[in-house]
Amino acid sequence: MGHGIRASGADPRPLLELGVPVLSSWQGADLVDNSHPMYFGRPGIYGQRCANRILYEADQVLSIGCRLTPWMIGHAGLRPEQELLMVDVDGSEVARFPDAKWVGGDAKEFIEQLSEEGPKQWAAICHSYRLVYPWIERPAHDDTNGYINSYRFIERLETLLCPEEIICTDVGANMCPVFQALHLKPPQRLLTSGGLGEMGCALPAAIGASFATGNGQVLCLAGDGGLLMNIQELQTVVHHKLPVKIIVFANDGYGMIKGTHKNLKIDYAGVDKKSGVSMPRFMQVAQDFGMQAGIVKSWEDFDRVMPQFLFTNEPALLEVFIDPEQTYVPRLQPIISDDGKITPPKFYELSPAIHA
Repeated sequence: MGHGIRASGADPRPLLELGVPVLSSWQGADLVDNSHPMYFGRPGIYGQRCANRILYEADQVLSIGCRLTPWMIGHAGLRPEQELLMVDVDGSEVARFPDAKWVGGDAKEFIEQLSEEGPKQWAAICHSYRLVYPWIERPAHDDTNGYINSYRFIERLETLLCPEEIICTDVGANMCPVFQALHLKPPQRLLTSGGLGEMGCALPAAIGASFATGNGQVLCLAGDGGLLMNIQELQTVVHHKLPVKIIVFANDGYGMIKGTHKNLKIDYAGVDKKSGVSMPRFMQVAQDFGMQAGIVKSWEDFDRVMPQFLFTNEPALLEVFIDPEQTYVPRLQPIISDDGKITPPKFYELSPAIHA
């Protein structure tokens, strides 16, 4: 289930009533109520364990309005013996999968014609996986070194979101906890750049979303490195008095690139203060722009500051301090041999490894 469903104007809710496990792309994360029993999450390289295992073990995969990028299905792709049926208006996208069957038509019409129920035994197996693979994992998502873990932060933030929340997220280290840990329910919206992956997209997107909703409230989730790419747009927010609330995950640089350096066993270069890149104190910067601003360094700070921050109708920024060495897991970790050869693991073998 992908963004093509929204583009077609289809109602995706009937898919949840077929008795078939439903997965979504990251761009389709807000299409249906994430707490519905038949919604099993979002697979990918930085996917959810339950979703990845279901996608890997399924005998048949029906892709509606979804291009199945490597970010979603891994670089190794689907298993050769899996049957793939793709509903897409663009045959050239389907041609990337030579064995796929193509339904070249409108996703809305296709969904409206679906009626066959799926096998109950397969649904029961998928429900058992849900019990084994929680969205928040211990100890991987516990607080470390006196900092707040960003996955735990998203878990707590979720309870305070309004029913019509519009969330714009940047890419990289701040995006993974959002897409791996946040439950959404329409009409809540989650906007990001998708596969483009450009740093700094969250703030301009939040400004656009606010204008598009009549200067509506928008929650912007940005990393410290990403926000520096378009930090001048804070003046746009202030100038137009947009009720954009910015949460900056301050982790001393580029969290995802740090992870890549660790995986490849190379020294840090240009990713944090010690290796040549430093960050300002964003609370001070925001105040200089004339915004309300605060910091969160503890859960006591969270309880004291967050409710007021979320419900203010003024431009505001909150700097949340995250462990600079926090890991972003689960992830599909490449297997690197002693001679440097990189081999992809099986799609459900996310790191850190757990056994079910």
